[in-house]
Amino acid sequence: MSTVINEFEEYLNSKYSSKNTIKAYLTDTQEFLKNTKGFDRDDVEVFLVKLFDRGLSSSTITRKLASLSIFFEFLKLKGKVRINPLRVIDKPKQKKMLPKFLEVDDVVALLEGIKDKRDRALFELIYSSSLRASEALGLDINDIDFENLRIRIRRKGGKVVYVPISQRAALFLKDYLKDRKEGPLFLNRYGKRLSDRYLRRLIKKYALSSIFKDVSPHTLRHSKATHLLNSGMDIRLLQRLLGHSSIKATQIYTHLNLKELAQTYDSTHPLAKDDG
Repeated sequence: MSTVINEFEEYLNSKYSSKNTIKAYLTDTQEFLKNTKGFDRDDVEVFLVKLFDRGLSSSTITRKLASLSIFFEFLKLKGKVRINPLRVIDKPKQKKMLPKFLEVDDVVALLEGIKDKRDRALFELIYSSSLRASEALGLDINDIDFENLRIRIRRKGGKVVYVPISQRAALFLKDYLKDRKEGPLFLNRYGKRLSDRYLRRLIKKYALSSIFKDVSPHTLRHSKATHLLNSGMDIRLLQRLLGHSSIKATQIYTHLNLKELAQTYDSTHPLAKDDG
């Protein structure tokens, strides 16, 4: 088996540049070889059962099976197997994760805890207009239409659209900009456009210190979308605001809405409390 692993490692090195990727494929393959005796479908299914018995998550099992699929493609290339059994074995269904969102009180606490003018304006804007991080960071000053309370953003695929901003966000933007009239909207200390990586560090720092939660810029986007839907916004209007090409992508927020409704129902139902 050591010869097969050595050859597989050479194969991976010729196809992939990431050492972490190569290491992951090798580790998963070695685990498979330790728990099985051959290279057929039965061996893969035995290994799959063992993974389930260990209580691993569907995503972890799926990742391990993806590694095995690469391994079996290598074996096919070497003429050691005729087919790749991973092509016909059913993969475990992964749970569809609902996006994280904050309650309105958490958003207020988070924003009120930001004293830096640039950062306050940035996160007020992201929440106000339910922006993606890339959309907010890509803004220039001339994209802001204060008179009509709207901003011009560039969506995925280069599409340019206008979305509304709140009076509140506009006030924080004006306070941050002062007399600046052109150039990128959000600057770092070197006068360059703020980076996505720095933005993520910022929101994490503020959220952990104010509401003790680990969130991302996308959490603010999800939160505003959820709050709008909970307030009665039509889902088609929400789709336009978020820039979703398909209504299916927007419908995830109806699941969030129903989940919240179910939790409220459970907590208030007279039979939900144990009097015993």
